[in-house]
Amino acid sequence: MENKTGKYFKYAIGEIILVVIGILIALQINNWNEHKKQKEKERQVLTEIISDLDYTLFDLDRVLNTRTNNLNRTINSIKTIIDVLETDNTYHDSLAYHFRAVNAYDEIDFKTSGYQSLVSIGTDLIEDPQLRSEIGKFHTSSINDTKGSFQEVHLDFYSYMLDYYRTYFTTVIVNDSIDKMVPNDFEGLKSDREYQQSLNAFLGVNIAYLETLNKVNIEAEKLKEAIENYIK
Repeated sequence: MENKTGKYFKYAIGEIILVVIGILIALQINNWNEHKKQKEKERQVLTEIISDLDYTLFDLDRVLNTRTNNLNRTINSIKTIIDVLETDNTYHDSLAYHFRAVNAYDEIDFKTSGYQSLVSIGTDLIEDPQLRSEIGKFHTSSINDTKGSFQEVHLDFYSYMLDYYRTYFTTVIVNDSIDKMVPNDFEGLKSDREYQQSLNAFLGVNIAYLETLNKVNIEAEKLKEAIENYIK
């Protein structure tokens, strides 16, 4: 009887061990499936963020490198006008195009739908802590800094420069768009020190904006590359 009881006991223990092993295997398979689903969701969100960065980089290229209208051209036009106003140079028709270019600045259209999706799901979806940090930094600090720099340009133009355009210039319209700004009294403009000081200040905020755009452009390219390498 004792021998049979021992056998039954060992058999019961074996059954329990098999059940526990089965449960552990099932849990492992379930965890593996859940992790696989999480990785697929992570890939989808990161792919959308890459698409957003492509859109942003395209718009940055438009503002920085468009041949006919870009921020570098605006800055060069402001410098040209300042140089002419501070010397004895006479008015030339080409200056009308430089006066027109002074207000040719644009805001960057940052597309952030992918990051918003990530935030709604939870940023912990990104397993790599460094990549998670870089994505968050770009979409909060970098983008906000760029928008703040643009607002300085925008505010400076509408608070100071716009009144001078209304007072000192005649707008020449060609094909339903402003083509050039012709000064009504060029010599009077040259003697207006307040206008020249405002122009110098406007040059400063434009240069700061350009530096911010170049910085965020590099950051966007690096972030895109980091994400692409991560999901390979």
